[in-house]
Amino acid sequence: MRKGISLIGDVNRYDDALGVRPYLLAGTHPTTFVSLWLSWPTVQPLAPEPFTREQAAADLGDPAGPAAAVFAALDAQIARAKADGLEVALTLCQAFPDWTHAPGTVPPAPLPPDAQVPADRSLDGPWAWLVAYLCERYARGGAGNPVGARVDRLQPMNEPNLTWWPQASPAYPGGTIAGAVAELARSAATVAAAVPGSPGLLLPATSDVVSAASPHGTPWDAFTDELLARLRGWRPGVPVGWAQHNYADVKLGPLPDGRWRVERLLELQRAHDWPEPSVWLTEGGYQFGVRRDGWIAPDVERWVVDPDSARDAAHADAVAEQVAAIERNWAAMATLPVRLWTQYQVNDRDVRFQSSLRGPVRETPAGRLPNDPPYPAYELWPTLSA
Repeated sequence: MRKGISLIGDVNRYDDALGVRPYLLAGTHPTTFVSLWLSWPTVQPLAPEPFTREQAAADLGDPAGPAAAVFAALDAQIARAKADGLEVALTLCQAFPDWTHAPGTVPPAPLPPDAQVPADRSLDGPWAWLVAYLCERYARGGAGNPVGARVDRLQPMNEPNLTWWPQASPAYPGGTIAGAVAELARSAATVAAAVPGSPGLLLPATSDVVSAASPHGTPWDAFTDELLARLRGWRPGVPVGWAQHNYADVKLGPLPDGRWRVERLLELQRAHDWPEPSVWLTEGGYQFGVRRDGWIAPDVERWVVDPDSARDAAHADAVAEQVAAIERNWAAMATLPVRLWTQYQVNDRDVRFQSSLRGPVRETPAGRLPNDPPYPAYELWPTLSA
C-alpha cells in the first residue's frame, strides 16, 4: 500500500518553504506518493478560437498565456518530486470553465458555480482535449514540458457524486451523474491510450461521505454500483485504477454491518467483474469539526478546530481522535487490496474544511509560519507502514 499526501494550495507546495518536502522525505517510513492539483478554469479561462483541439493545446502551451505561470510552478514541483524518487499524480479540481456548458444556469446550494458538468463529454470535446494535452505534457520521457517533468497517474475527475452538478439530467445517459461519468471515463482513457508513454488514470475519485441520508449529491454506493454496471466489460488501453476518498471511513468507522466502505466497494467491483478488484484511496483523513472564529477580511470567515468535537468520549479531544482514527483505518486498509492511502494536506488554511496533519498556517509579522506545536498526527504519519 503506497503512502500518499494530497498537496493543494500555496501552503502545501512540494518545496521547503513551509517544511512540506523535508517532512515527507524524513522519518522511519517516508511518504512515497504525492498528488498535486490543477484548476482547468485557471489555465484555460477562454474558449479556444478556432474551437479545435489543436488550438486548445496551443492556448494551454502559450508561453504568454494564462496557463504559463501555473504550469511553470507545477512542472517544477513535479520534477522535484520525481527527482526525490516519489510517484506523482496530477488531480484536476472539480471545476470547469464557464464556456464548457450552457450559460445562465444556477447551481443548487451549496454547490460551486464552476462545478457544472461539461456539455460535450465526447472524444472530440474540450474536456477530452484537456486530458490529451496533460497526458502529452507529462508523458514518460518528459519531452512535453521545459523541465522534463512527468507524472505517473492523472486523476481527471474529483468527487463527481458530491460536487458536480446537475446530479441528474436528461442530457446524461440514463439521466444520472454516473452516466455522465462513464462517458468521461471512456473519453479520457481513449485519448490517453493514443499518447505514447501516457500516465495511467485514477478515477472516478468518489466521495464516500454521500449517504442515502444526505440531501446533497448521489449516495456513493448507488453511484458506484451504476458506474461499474455501465463500465462492465470495459478494457481501457491505459492502466486505470479505481479511486475513492475515505473521509467517512476514517471518521465514522465501519458501516453498521461491520464492513468498511472500501470493503463494500470491493464487493461491488467483484459483482460487476471489474478487472483486479482494488482501490486507490486518493484523498481522505479525519475531517475536523470547526467553529467560526471571526473574520480574516470583511468577506472571508476564519474557522478554527473545535477541540470538543471528538465523536468518542474515550479521546481527550478532536486532535487525539484524529490520531486514533487515522491509525485504525490505515491498519485495516493495509489488509485489503488497497494500492494507495492518501492523507489530504500537511498544512491547513483557517477555512471551514480542515483535515491536515499539522494544523493551519499562521500569518505573522515575520511571515507565514507552520502551526506550532503541530497536531499529534504530524508525529504519527512518518511512522505508518503497510
